[in-house]
Amino acid sequence: MSDTGGAPVSLLGGFKSFFLWIGGTLAGITALLYTSGYLVTRSHLAMLGLYGLVEYGNDHFLQEGAKFVITSAYMVLRPLLSIVAVLGVAVLTEALRRAAFAVTLLALLWHVWHFYDDFERPLGVADLLYADPSHPASEIDTLIVNGDTAALHGRFEGLLWGTLLAGLLMFLAWRVAAPWRSRGWLVLPFAVTLALYVVTLPMAYGVLERPVRYALVSLLGETGGLGSGEAIYLLDRGSDGFVVWDGVTRRVLWLPASGVRRAEVRGVQSLFRPERGERP
Repeated sequence: MSDTGGAPVSLLGGFKSFFLWIGGTLAGITALLYTSGYLVTRSHLAMLGLYGLVEYGNDHFLQEGAKFVITSAYMVLRPLLSIVAVLGVAVLTEALRRAAFAVTLLALLWHVWHFYDDFERPLGVADLLYADPSHPASEIDTLIVNGDTAALHGRFEGLLWGTLLAGLLMFLAWRVAAPWRSRGWLVLPFAVTLALYVVTLPMAYGVLERPVRYALVSLLGETGGLGSGEAIYLLDRGSDGFVVWDGVTRRVLWLPASGVRRAEVRGVQSLFRPERGERP
């Protein structure tokens, strides 16, 4: 007699493994988006000088993380896939393998020397809302205050390609060192460099790519307008009140919801326009 009882069990086991894989994948993607979104938001608020004053929920972090991932993917996906496909089928002799690893290691040293400062500069931008706009502390400060989004986008794109180049170098080192017992140690410098850039990239995105345009609002209380009434930006709205930036007095204000009778959105505008003498 043939035993057919194992087939349903095997099928159920396959479904179980598949759903476990799906659940693990979704959990990993969610963790990636949340972490990226948190780093983006954290660096953006620190850049403006608002960290600790504005609180966002999990949905916001996931949304910001998704924006970061999608924006980055659109920039580099096609050329990157072509490069990896070509490198993946390359065949190396032992002599060529040793020479290729030496060249890859030199390329890593050049990469760190060339890109390290570029990754570090955006992280040094802080408290822009309270700084003197006529005396910016760095070139990036000037670009943000002046609203030069094209130049800021170009800087982020350069960092993105730098991160991908670090990943490509790690891929090459891993492939070249495949037959060697010390493969893990040889690839370790490449992995550390890539990890550093991967963590830094969403923080740079929060400074260079995250818009500094917020809703321009009019808030009315029991006795009339709240704040200066001319350039009030809505930073956050919670169940207990509003967090706003007064662009004229250059102060962050928290207004309890009970004291606001009416709120009107008049448009969306850069936080730095009043400081530059432009009319809201």
